[in-house]
Amino acid sequence: IEGIKANEERCKSLIEESLAMCTALAPEIGYEAAAKLAKDAYKSGKTVRQVAKEQKVLSEKRLGELLDPWRMTEPGGPVGSAGG
Repeated sequence: IEGIKANEERCKSLIEESLAMCTALAPEIGYEAAAKLAKDAYKSGKTVRQVAKEQKVLSEKRLGELLDPWRMTEPGGPVGSAGG
């Protein structure tokens, strides 16, 4: 549709708040641990990133790499527990 523009801030917020973000962590921390993070995030009303930082499941640097939505969505990038 000509002239339509995405609200970038809203899109970023929706991605960051999605419990599906935990799938990017599964290849590194395992499915069960990633699922637990998602459950903990849901119960606490926090994001997967916030809970993962609090629980120190990975370094902040590694969390930033794995939870980068641009990296997750580029062709050939890591996807879910299958890793690609």
